[in-house]
Amino acid sequence: MTSTPTPLLNSYSPSIPGRAKVIVVGGGVMGASAAWNLAKAGAAVTLVESDPDSRSTATASSFGWVGASASNPSDNPAAFALRLKALEAFAALEGQLGPLPIATRGALLWLSNEEETAAMIAEHQSAGTRMERLLRAQISDKEPMLAEAPPLAAWAPDDFALEPAAFARQLLAGAQDFGASILQGTVDAVEVTGSRVSGLSVGGQRLTADTVVLANGLGAQALASTAGVHLPIHPSPAVVLRFRTEAHGLRHLLCADDMELRPSLGGGLVSTADYPANAESGFPGLAARSADAIAHLLGLTVAPALISIAAAQRPMTTDGEPLCAYVGEIDGLFALVAHPGVILAPFLGQLCATSVLGRC
Repeated sequence: MTSTPTPLLNSYSPSIPGRAKVIVVGGGVMGASAAWNLAKAGAAVTLVESDPDSRSTATASSFGWVGASASNPSDNPAAFALRLKALEAFAALEGQLGPLPIATRGALLWLSNEEETAAMIAEHQSAGTRMERLLRAQISDKEPMLAEAPPLAAWAPDDFALEPAAFARQLLAGAQDFGASILQGTVDAVEVTGSRVSGLSVGGQRLTADTVVLANGLGAQALASTAGVHLPIHPSPAVVLRFRTEAHGLRHLLCADDMELRPSLGGGLVSTADYPANAESGFPGLAARSADAIAHLLGLTVAPALISIAAAQRPMTTDGEPLCAYVGEIDGLFALVAHPGVILAPFLGQLCATSVLGRC
């Protein structure tokens, strides 16, 4: 049984004559960025989001690390170059949106031995990343709560961590300031008239548009199929854990021995982990191991208490390249799907707006 979409943040209003009418599907960071950039550029935007409070979306379950040091340049040179370009888009955001929900700035990284860490630093420095070598005493100055600082670590001062869900909400509020409307409802299908998209069916109600932007992660694949279009994306699960601890004293992002850890903007700690082989039945054991590892790393006498553990299916493209383009053989259907979404969202949102409004 379907229900008529109800307003999430403000009601739907018809587009002003002469303005491109665009519907964006998905209120995560990618859809929010598309809506903000499109509305800022003058489009009449409606964003449709099915569940604004869901904790199982890719955005809600993202670690929120923004920076060049999260991967090595040699892992995927093209992806690394794109990441560097995408990071430039963050520079202008605070001037337009106000302070971003940043939990911490700066990242410390080290691998299993000094040689590997030194090689990582050298590779990043050769690629133009602003990365420094820190010895044990310098590391301890940065992070006094470490139980035992490594002999060598990389310091990435430009990296930062933000709260992805709060960032998406900030972008949505900014889109509304430019006149965007946001509806809560479940999209049933993409509507096609002749050879072009004409809108969406949302809970049995028809919404018209010149362009539909599918920015709802894996859900974009099922919606595109209603218009006879196949999107080359597949799921990749990831787990984010939040812990409560009042005395951790962690100051920066840490990436050490396969652990990613950061302070939360609201207090406590955030960590990531691989999805257990035994699925959600493995969550209790995963949470216990992660808590013990954090206690060992930070020298805590008591392991931190788990606040939440959530898994999400990250949308991965088949070729690893972002999907930010018109798709299929009908006019007006645009797909915006990429990983890592938080890093790429501001840049791809700009690209989406340029592509859509340049064609309308």
